[in-house]
Amino acid sequence: MDKMFTDFEKLRKKIDLKCKSLHAINEKYMVCKKGCDECCMNFNLLPIEFNATLDAIKLLDIKINSNSAPNACPFLVDHECQIYEHRPIICRSHGLPILTMDEEGENWELSFCPLNFTNTDEDYFEAEKCYEQDVFNSELYMINQDHSSLTGIDPHEMSDLHQLAERYSSERLKRK
Repeated sequence: MDKMFTDFEKLRKKIDLKCKSLHAINEKYMVCKKGCDECCMNFNLLPIEFNATLDAIKLLDIKINSNSAPNACPFLVDHECQIYEHRPIICRSHGLPILTMDEEGENWELSFCPLNFTNTDEDYFEAEKCYEQDVFNSELYMINQDHSSLTGIDPHEMSDLHQLAERYSSERLKRK
């Protein structure tokens, strides 16, 4: 199991490096900063990400917003992410211009936060300025497959952040 978490952590670090580089390239067009939580929603996680995140946070003392709406992130308290160091992969790329392949697998599609890039046109978005999400998702998929074969968990069984918060709270109660 530790190897799976190690592989997942390596991927997360690789994504962090890429996102840091892209933030530097795009910073003059981005308004994202601490306290901006427009992107903080309740996302689904693959089993490897759910389990690795739970493993990383289970011994921490984290506040949870138990009154958060179903589509809001329960780890967002007073506009601050309580699990920032261990936040999901999707949260790491927020604000950046993101390229994903369309469903037919023929064309790239571009998306970004509407608060960012307000003074640019489509010519600005060259591939080296964008986060190619499918590239990283492919690697995440393979790590998740390996994790699922070791744990017996269905690799397609998604859990959301509210389920992670509930599980964290349950683990925390067991410690007391």
